[in-house]
Amino acid sequence: MRLRAGPLGGAGAVVQKSVFVEIVRLLIVLLFTAGGYGIGDHYEATLLGTTFGAAIGYVCGGIFGRFMRTMLGVVEAETTRFSAGEILAGSVGALVMGLLGALVGVTAIGLLPDPWGWPVFGLIVWISVHLGFRIARKKSSEMLSLAGLSERSLSSLTARPTRDAVLLDTSVLIDGRLLRLAQTGFLHRNLLVPCFVLDELQSLADSRDPQVRRKGHIGLESLEAIQRDTRLHVHVTDEEIPEIEAVDAKLVALATRLSVNLLTNDKALSRVAEIRGVHCLSLDRLAKSLRAVRAPGDIVHVTIVKEGQEKSEGVGFLEDGSMVVVPDAGELLEQTLEVRITGSADTARGRIFFASMTDL
Repeated sequence: MRLRAGPLGGAGAVVQKSVFVEIVRLLIVLLFTAGGYGIGDHYEATLLGTTFGAAIGYVCGGIFGRFMRTMLGVVEAETTRFSAGEILAGSVGALVMGLLGALVGVTAIGLLPDPWGWPVFGLIVWISVHLGFRIARKKSSEMLSLAGLSERSLSSLTARPTRDAVLLDTSVLIDGRLLRLAQTGFLHRNLLVPCFVLDELQSLADSRDPQVRRKGHIGLESLEAIQRDTRLHVHVTDEEIPEIEAVDAKLVALATRLSVNLLTNDKALSRVAEIRGVHCLSLDRLAKSLRAVRAPGDIVHVTIVKEGQEKSEGVGFLEDGSMVVVPDAGELLEQTLEVRITGSADTARGRIFFASMTDL
């Protein structure tokens, strides 16, 4: 996501422009002051020549500084129309053609009379540089491919946010909890989403299985919602690992290459990544560590949703997903009861609480 420029950003740009003009003015003043000193010293009027040179330099420096600022603005506006690959290829073409033009232009200096040689030389070099940039820019794709590069790889190298970044796995995007975590404001990181993860989400969203299709849509909708959150920066990276086909292996290799953390709910992927030296974050581990501590004697409210293993038992769930087993509540389905925690047990599926109904 792009940072929104506020009033301070505009004021900073104005100050930056004025500083540029004043630095150019200072250099011109120094140049004209030195020239005035030399001329004044020749006519034995050093102070007058120095003062007059400084004054002319101050006026001319301001005019020249504003002109240079305008020209640089024009150049900056023109370069924004070109991609990084086009600028790189155009610069190489301008350099090569400029050198060839200089070799040809040297002959003009020797053949033409003294006043005309250098202007013709400069004209030949300028035309060569301009022509070289235009030709190379149009052939940027071919030139980059010859160098073993591409527009996608070049853009990913120039815009890769690796500071405090987290690489997202498909499992956390289809989970749905990442969006809620982002909305709390506790997640302050650059989120990296590889293109092959987006492709996997799209394939899930296009699946014929309704449940799989729903997960794919949840992942895409969560990513769009996170992108609209101004507190987070979501970057889609074109970085590819062509020598690896499996998505999980691509994620581990990419996290290693970029030296970033991996956010995943896939336990197998997390184990492999940790072995490879990649630090993994897990929403499941985070959710378990943030579960409220329930002690015997605590009063909670739970809705009975199904019967337990015994017919007289009722089963409900707390907000964090923990199961609560209540004796003598099997016939109270869809009712919300006030119960007192009597004990708990840890299982592979999570923590189970045992409770008894309080006296109303």
